[in-house]
Amino acid sequence: MSVRRRSESMEGLFSFDERKDRRSDVENSEDERRRLSIGSLKKKALNASNKLTHSLKKRGKRKVENRPSFTIEDVRDEEEERAVFSFQQELFSRNLLPDKHNDYHMLLRFLKARKFDTEKAI
Repeated sequence: MSVRRRSESMEGLFSFDERKDRRSDVENSEDERRRLSIGSLKKKALNASNKLTHSLKKRGKRKVENRPSFTIEDVRDEEEERAVFSFQQELFSRNLLPDKHNDYHMLLRFLKARKFDTEKAI
């Protein structure tokens, strides 16, 4: 009987070791998968970072032209200015001019499109 118990206990130990080996294989494969996925995520992050860095470097290398800045003078014709002013006053009196359209250049374009015919424009 003692031999039997020993052999049974030895078989139990072997089966326990086999289970442990199987578990460790599964755990190892999961660890490898995690390492691979973490590695691929690191590669993607580095790649994105490098793309951003390189694009910023490219922008920095562009030549900047040193052109002197100048202002554009607003030259207004007196007749056009009078026409726009009278048209603006007419629209105000009829309460037809919203604030967002109360701009000299916008009103001038509007009048030019109608050949300065204020009756047609109103």
